[in-house]
Amino acid sequence: MKKMLKNQLVGLLAVFCICLNTAHAETDVIAVIMPKTSKIQKLEKGELSLIYLRKKLYTSEGNRIIPINLTSSHIVRKQFTSIVLGGLPEAQSEYWNEAYYHGITPPHVVASEDAAVKFVEITPGAIAYINACKLTDMVKPVAWISATGIFLQLPPTMQCSE
Repeated sequence: MKKMLKNQLVGLLAVFCICLNTAHAETDVIAVIMPKTSKIQKLEKGELSLIYLRKKLYTSEGNRIIPINLTSSHIVRKQFTSIVLGGLPEAQSEYWNEAYYHGITPPHVVASEDAAVKFVEITPGAIAYINACKLTDMVKPVAWISATGIFLQLPPTMQCSE
């Protein structure tokens, strides 16, 4: 009986691990993107946090920064928010309620990574995050974030499937 229970537990654990790996396979690396014309070349975690909390609104050149979020249920948003802001999107409602009281609105939300890329492509000052496999040559990456939360210094080698 113990052996059968142990085998079932091992089987369930294996299925859980496969599901977990599948869920994270699409977000192995996040690319933070800006328009090709942006003078910003690289952003670090602290600066991204300030931008996405709307505490930094302008670049050093005085250009407005327009942060874009994916929907709160999107896996890339959950990963980005967890790494950069230290929690899940749902946990930020109190922060945004207080900020709104002071006239600060949360970042715009778009429905998909493709929409984020298109918005960034045509909007000066826009910034968004996407699965690095969705990166196009119409925008430029300013940060690379691994699934483990490490900000990568160089563009990663990626295995993207269509």
